[in-house]
Amino acid sequence: MPTYIASPKHCEPISAERPGIKCPPWSKAAAQQLLDDSVVMGEKRVSTMNGVAFVAQLTNQDKDTWHGYPEAWDLVDFKIKNDWVKAGKVERRCLRTYGTRAKVRDAFGGSL
Repeated sequence: MPTYIASPKHCEPISAERPGIKCPPWSKAAAQQLLDDSVVMGEKRVSTMNGVAFVAQLTNQDKDTWHGYPEAWDLVDFKIKNDWVKAGKVERRCLRTYGTRAKVRDAFGGSL
C-alpha cells in the first residue's frame, strides 16, 4: 500500500531552497486519503479534493513512498478530468479556477 511522506518543497514550513507550489493548509490532514483515492496518470498518481487536483510522485520505490502537491488542471489527463466531472468529484468551474500552474500558485503560494 502506498504511503504519503510530506515534501519540504511543498508543505509548510517550506524548507527547500527552491520551493514549489505550496499545498493548501487543509490538504496536509487529507494527504494519505488523497493518495489512497488516487488513480494512475503515467508514472504519477492524481487525485482531487475541494476542486483542486493533486499529483503524487514516487520518492522511494522500495518503501512505496510518495509525496504530493497541487497541480494545474491543464496538466491532468483529459479523460480523468472528464470522468471526475461526470461523477461529480469536481465541478467545471474548478477546472477554470485552478486551470494553470500560475492560478494554483496564486491561490496557495510558492513559486513555479
